[in-house]
Amino acid sequence: MRGREGSVRAAGGVVLAAAAVVWLGGLPAARADGAPAAVMANGPYLTELSEASVDVRFELSTPSAASIELRDDGTPDGRARAFADATATTMHVVAATGLSPAKGYAYTVRVRGKVVGEGHFTTLPAPGTSPAPVRFVVYGDDRSDADAHAAVVHAIAASPSDFLVNTGDLVADGGLAEDWRSFFRIEAPLLRDRALFVSIGNHELYDDRAGANFARYFGFARPGEVARTYGTVRAGGTRFFFLNAMHDWSGGEEREWLERELARADAEPGLLWRIAVTHHGPWSAGPHGPNTALLAAHVPELLAAHHVDLLVSGHDHIYERGVGEGMKYLVSGGGGAPLYPIKPTPTTRKAEAVYHFVEVSAGADAVRIVARRVDGSVIDQCGFRKGTDWDCDPPPAARPAAGVDAGSIKAEVVPPRPPQTASAIAQRGCSTAAGSPGHAGGAWSVGLGVTLAALWRRRGMGRLKRLCVRVGS
Repeated sequence: MRGREGSVRAAGGVVLAAAAVVWLGGLPAARADGAPAAVMANGPYLTELSEASVDVRFELSTPSAASIELRDDGTPDGRARAFADATATTMHVVAATGLSPAKGYAYTVRVRGKVVGEGHFTTLPAPGTSPAPVRFVVYGDDRSDADAHAAVVHAIAASPSDFLVNTGDLVADGGLAEDWRSFFRIEAPLLRDRALFVSIGNHELYDDRAGANFARYFGFARPGEVARTYGTVRAGGTRFFFLNAMHDWSGGEEREWLERELARADAEPGLLWRIAVTHHGPWSAGPHGPNTALLAAHVPELLAAHHVDLLVSGHDHIYERGVGEGMKYLVSGGGGAPLYPIKPTPTTRKAEAVYHFVEVSAGADAVRIVARRVDGSVIDQCGFRKGTDWDCDPPPAARPAAGVDAGSIKAEVVPPRPPQTASAIAQRGCSTAAGSPGHAGGAWSVGLGVTLAALWRRRGMGRLKRLCVRVGS
């Protein structure tokens, strides 16, 4: 990835060098005491969203105290509530609390009175109060190819949702600051307005520094607790269990935690759906195959015993929908990493090696999913009701024996598509700039070719759109 990006910058030559200061907004101005003023390095982005609170996280270029101001969305002149972090540090996690359920808010990040970031969000509905479904987008394995990652992010931006769920491997090396900067730069249009919940991947666990970075950026934490790599979230009538699957599950702290939380959810009022999210799942038609540690520790049986309805994973860079040991599952690892070949297993119902994301709606009566490619076209559309199979699959010719997957349902597998070059993905960005993916009006061309793709990686789709030149209708 880095070698290719270096060649792209070299190809731009003097043009990119001359435009760099203007494009990047210049260098930080100096404070009166001679020290550089703090500017936004990563973020702002949202985590820990609930019906009454949200965490606004951001990383500054230099240590400084910071604060956020919160106003009712759509009323910029209204009275603002301030939440401050007086610690002079680079990484800030500012909790905005005392909020109203299902309500929109605009926020502004300030450092020494200067606005350094802004966005808006909507709190989750209070449990048991909203008939509207909870909507979220699933994606993952964003690492390694910044162009493909940016294309997926651009497509997700056109898909409304209440929050985002990532199946892990956000970066190639969780210990490298450069990789995190690339991730936050590409995801900025999404994460400033939609909270992200993440299941930690193996690339965030390369070493202690990688794990510490994940905990710093996306770790789950209750007040007064140290951030963990696993956690649980309630969103309307749905409870999520985000697991660290990359270790031995035969015992230990996380196993004990999961057993307690599952038991607690059994008696939770108004809970309709339970969804487990883990990076490497127990079933997969990709080259990594099943997570043998989870299977050996009987984690799928534990989840099923506590009425978990769906298991979501990544790790293999494909889309897959299936049923393993009676449990419905999705594999979504097409967020930017190199695509993998598919070898269908008896649990596979639908699979395709393609860059993609999955729209999920958890309503009062059913869970519905729509898996989409980056051009907006549909890979798969399906759903289920409580205790039933996927409703888009034909019924098996004969009921399988107990404990055996419905192998008589033939899996639909689409082979990998040709590799996508930087210029091809940049061309797609222009082809969809007039509207949502797959609904662009007219043909578009990119005059700057690969150089434009490099600029896209640096500053996102907003400026890419302004550089596209319409040549047809």
